[in-house]
Amino acid sequence: MSKFDGKLGESPNTLNTQSLSLDAQRVAPGPLRLLIAGEQGVSTVNLTEGGTITIGRGPECEVVLDDDLRVSRRHAVIFVGAQIEISDLGSTNGTKVGERTLPPNERVVIDTGDAVTIGTTVLVLQSATAPKRPRRLLDHGYFEMQLEEECARADASGTKFAILRVLIATKPKSGQIEQVLDASLRPMDVLACYAPDEFEILLIGMDEAEAEATARKIRERMEKLGGSVRIGSAIYPSSGRTPEDLVARAGRMIRPDVPSDSRGMKALEEGAMARLEPMIRKVAQGMINVIILGETGVGKEVMAESLHALSPRAAQPLLRLNCAALAESLMESELFGHEKGAFTGAHNAKPGLLETAQGGTVFLDEVGEMPISLQAKLLRVLEERKVMRVGAIKPRPIDVRFIAATNRDLETEAESGRFRADLFYRLNGISLVIPPLRERLDEIDNLVDAFITSAAKQVGAATPPRLSSEALDLLKRYSWPGNIRELKNVVERAVLLCEGVIELRHLPAEKMGRTLQAAPSPRRPYPPSAMEIPRRHDSPDPAMHEMSPRDSTEKIDTASQVRIERDRIISALDECAGNQTRAAKMLGISRRTLVSRLEQFSLPRPRKPTIS
Repeated sequence: MSKFDGKLGESPNTLNTQSLSLDAQRVAPGPLRLLIAGEQGVSTVNLTEGGTITIGRGPECEVVLDDDLRVSRRHAVIFVGAQIEISDLGSTNGTKVGERTLPPNERVVIDTGDAVTIGTTVLVLQSATAPKRPRRLLDHGYFEMQLEEECARADASGTKFAILRVLIATKPKSGQIEQVLDASLRPMDVLACYAPDEFEILLIGMDEAEAEATARKIRERMEKLGGSVRIGSAIYPSSGRTPEDLVARAGRMIRPDVPSDSRGMKALEEGAMARLEPMIRKVAQGMINVIILGETGVGKEVMAESLHALSPRAAQPLLRLNCAALAESLMESELFGHEKGAFTGAHNAKPGLLETAQGGTVFLDEVGEMPISLQAKLLRVLEERKVMRVGAIKPRPIDVRFIAATNRDLETEAESGRFRADLFYRLNGISLVIPPLRERLDEIDNLVDAFITSAAKQVGAATPPRLSSEALDLLKRYSWPGNIRELKNVVERAVLLCEGVIELRHLPAEKMGRTLQAAPSPRRPYPPSAMEIPRRHDSPDPAMHEMSPRDSTEKIDTASQVRIERDRIISALDECAGNQTRAAKMLGISRRTLVSRLEQFSLPRPRKPTIS
């Protein structure tokens, strides 16, 4: 320890703010130092958390004051902890904090800027760093707007980030909730209030391990104050790629006992699903692969469940696979399984996920996010209906139906090389397009009613709150870029905030202000192409032959489909120099089907060149 003996000097001691105790009423504001000004000069001593600084004229003191007439040998002591305290040690001439003379041996809290007078020397407690800019506590609307910007930035740069939802289960005695959260975060992190006693945090650039470390820090610090928290997390992109997906995922983790959302499912089925029901019932009966197209949150998973439930495979498993959430390094082993000894740690043989769905349906959600390296292996499964376990020498047959869903234009992705064209044609037996919620505003009343009832049960409300006419009007005027999932999040938060009636002030007005009208999508509905009959079947699918334009949803333009499919066949034949077998393989159909299509579209069959 350095001594103040009238000469200029500075202690090398520093204060580690990460280890500060938070069990006091006031939290130390960061690294601190003691500015000492006397007749002989000025010096500073940095304060170390958990230590003490003894002041007096005796040589054993950490701060030695050269003033025999006014300073006792051991005059006072400073205690450095979660708060800074000073105690007079029964000195002859006393110790002053401001104008107050301290009683002997009583510990008194001092703050930064307080002046302590000992004899002719003045000691001032100061921050050792520049003042920290106060953190803004955002509301949910602004938080989601910033979260949306971060999603776009991460998508463009290929980076990760995380969000946390923090529910205060037991309030700390000191009431320092915001202070604990602030002390646990970095300056670039974003903190917002989701609802009473519930916060949300954007952790920019953090992966799953770093986010868990931050969550653990918050838990430990809150427990030191006598409180407790439940924390949910979501990682971009494995947990989702939109603000609505991420917020919903983190929210489910802090409220795991969510009642079944059967009313919400029914509302969906009575809306867009009802308009598509004729097509769904016919498609469900066959083996044809299906691609479900639509924006994020429109209900693609609900449609996949309907297709499975209406199919002859309803009694068998429905395997849901989020292609964006599967780690590429483990994906092959997880999907296809492995044999004993196939790699280090493979102590036993393990069937893959595809094998577990034997006889059922495999739903490939976000198939457009599947790594290109795995697409070739999946294509082989679709063609052969067999899987090869890692380390195996013989494939295993499987009997599954594939339903894929994506919000991307896979045809454009295939043209740019980001998605295999042959896999796209294999999956695209028929495509079903779900319109966005902004084109289905007549469904909002039923959906909101279902979500209010579900959210009220979730929070233990005796009766569901009522929705004011002004709030309902705003819900119907908003464009809902996040579709049904965004609507569900907004309603659930409003239920947490309201007391009997959901009013305008309970909705995120900042986010639901005017939004730009989305430009018309260049995506065109993919036409239903002919089905490739699996090798084990030798009869066509009657459901597909029974289809007529009247069975289609009004969203599908039959004439446009015919023209597009005709152009695709012509393009494939041109690219394959008239080779019908190769063209059929490129289109994902059989050669026989291609020949029938040529006749249907009045296209001449390519002839082999004659040799003269």
